[in-house]
Amino acid sequence: MTVTDRAQARLDEATDIVAIVGGVTRERARAVLRAMAAHTRIKEQHVAELVVEWAVSGRLPAELRRELGHQLDTGQGVPAAEPAG
Repeated sequence: MTVTDRAQARLDEATDIVAIVGGVTRERARAVLRAMAAHTRIKEQHVAELVVEWAVSGRLPAELRRELGHQLDTGQGVPAAEPAG
């Protein structure tokens, strides 16, 4: 697996996490990740890594947690919840 493949796999995993937690489509979840990156000025790939880590550890930087909640509240989904685990 190349670096690009791993990066895409991580982005796909983060998209699935946001879709499940937010109760939104994968398309909407991907838009949420893009907006989180844009509004926090954190590279999208790093946002994806942090979201995947959040699903495992339950820890997400406060700025990203707020932005995730904001994006889900202003979109089609339900407010952000804690990941299972």
